[in-house]
Amino acid sequence: MKPFAILSLFVFFGLVAAWSKEDYEIFGLQNDVATNEGANVTFYDLLEIRPNANQEQITKAYRKKSRTIHPDKVKRAFIANYAKDKGKAKSNKGVNVNKGPTQREIDAAVRDADARSARLNLVANVLRGPNRERYDHFLKNGFPLWKGTGYYYSRFRPGLGSVLLGLFLVFGGGAHYAALILGWKRQREFVDRYIRQARRAAWGDEMGVRGIPGIDSIAAPPLPPLNPVTLKRMMDKENKKDKKGGARVSARASGTSPPTEQTASTGERKRVVAENGKTLIVDSIGNVFLEELNEAGERQEFLLDIDQIERPTLRETMVCKLPVWCFNKTVGRVLGTSPEEVDSDEAEEPLVEEAETTATSNARSRKRGKRSQRS
Repeated sequence: MKPFAILSLFVFFGLVAAWSKEDYEIFGLQNDVATNEGANVTFYDLLEIRPNANQEQITKAYRKKSRTIHPDKVKRAFIANYAKDKGKAKSNKGVNVNKGPTQREIDAAVRDADARSARLNLVANVLRGPNRERYDHFLKNGFPLWKGTGYYYSRFRPGLGSVLLGLFLVFGGGAHYAALILGWKRQREFVDRYIRQARRAAWGDEMGVRGIPGIDSIAAPPLPPLNPVTLKRMMDKENKKDKKGGARVSARASGTSPPTEQTASTGERKRVVAENGKTLIVDSIGNVFLEELNEAGERQEFLLDIDQIERPTLRETMVCKLPVWCFNKTVGRVLGTSPEEVDSDEAEEPLVEEAETTATSNARSRKRGKRSQRS
């Protein structure tokens, strides 16, 4: 047999064996009482006592109730009441002969009294025996229903809205966040490989520090190259992101940041061409810069740093973005410009100014470095 079939068989037997013999007796008696005495009638209601009654009170109530519904007493009361009811029903004047009930009617009343008496006896035995605690448990937590093959609790069946909401939270929240984290880790690995390959091509060492003459007498053996197919595939994805963003490269999207005075290249620089044709510049301390041309034809350098790639947050998942997008498309249009557009417009202006100033300062520092080397 297949493992799934064996597991299903064990689960089925576990569900069947969940109730004991005494539990089935309580369930059957409860259904019998609810059918004949009333849907909400409990064992305590049948004896006309409180749920916290002691054994003496239960016995006293049982004796009183059993005398009331005893078959012999019910038979005599039925015959007497039958004659009175028939006499009241007739309103014609004259001599009226009251006929008693038929034997069939008497037998039916006696059978009903016998059933009620037997039911009362079983209820009293449950409340006076060890099964009372079990009955109180089901009375508090609810009785299971008969489903054809056994007693089962009614399970919650979510509607269409609940199912859609659950799927949105699972896939739009958890799965989307897991995908963002996975992409973030792959992006960091890609940028780290990119930097190591550029350092190895420039100085022959992944650490990126140029060797000092007289110390590194033996050249380090060349490291095995990266898989070109994998690297080219990852770089093609990066190129698509760069083309979508235009000349301005975002630090969050590509792991690069605009050059500043603190991250300006230091000492001797070496230009390296990557496999995808992009130009990389490696300085003497191991900083790797991506060189690109802007719309004006000027060259700009962007520092490659894996620490600039920010870790995704829950705000970037579909659970948070979709409500904001719906708000901006509906209520946001009526109220005015959305706050995200205002923030993005205000953030672009200082970014452009900072890029222009840092590019100018970087060019000046390179000229000073060349003059110092010539001297």
